[in-house]
Amino acid sequence: MRKKLLFLDLALAVVVAILAAQVRDKWTEARKRSQVMFGQTLKQLPPPPYSALAPVKPVIAAAYSDVALKYLFSPDRNPTVVVEPPKEKPMPDLPVYYGFMNLNEGATAIMSVKPGAPGRGIRFGEKVGEFTLVSVDDDVVTLEWNGKTVTKTASELRSKRGEAAHIEAPARSESTAQTPAQPAGSGEAAPGGDLGNGVMACRAGDNSPAGTVKDGWKKVSVPTPFGANCHWERAN
Repeated sequence: MRKKLLFLDLALAVVVAILAAQVRDKWTEARKRSQVMFGQTLKQLPPPPYSALAPVKPVIAAAYSDVALKYLFSPDRNPTVVVEPPKEKPMPDLPVYYGFMNLNEGATAIMSVKPGAPGRGIRFGEKVGEFTLVSVDDDVVTLEWNGKTVTKTASELRSKRGEAAHIEAPARSESTAQTPAQPAGSGEAAPGGDLGNGVMACRAGDNSPAGTVKDGWKKVSVPTPFGANCHWERAN
């Protein structure tokens, strides 16, 4: 029994010696590592280059004008004033054109303000409604409205309803109005009232044929789409 205890003590002593050797080795290694890391003097590096900052610009109120002029929550604060051009007056309906005739009294176009309205003779420069007749040439009618020239063909100005023109009786001139009317059926072949430009009117009831000469005047009858136009001219 005694030998067994001695052998056990000897084994424990060997284990303690081994552990002590290992601890010493670890400590020695750690010391060397510490000397390597902390025993050397570190080389001091130069500082990085330094550049001065740009100077701060002074605050100018005009530089922030967009904040007031373009304020998002108040669109009316806009310095750009938009002036809308005046609206152009719409052009009224074109007059109706029925035809053209050239009598001794001058070139006359038969027109009315609108379809169904009575037509009347319109000379160049006269108005029919809001339009002024400028010319009639080769079935092309030229009108003027509000400073603008309007050119249309006769077919474009004719009424689409196909009604015939109701022509108003032309107003009598002052000289004709002052001429006393002759009794109907008098049958006297003689000139009547003066129409101007060397032309005399026919008397009422004058049934003499065209070409009749009386007191230096010759009777002339001109056929028109609306009947014969009778007047007296100076006989050659």
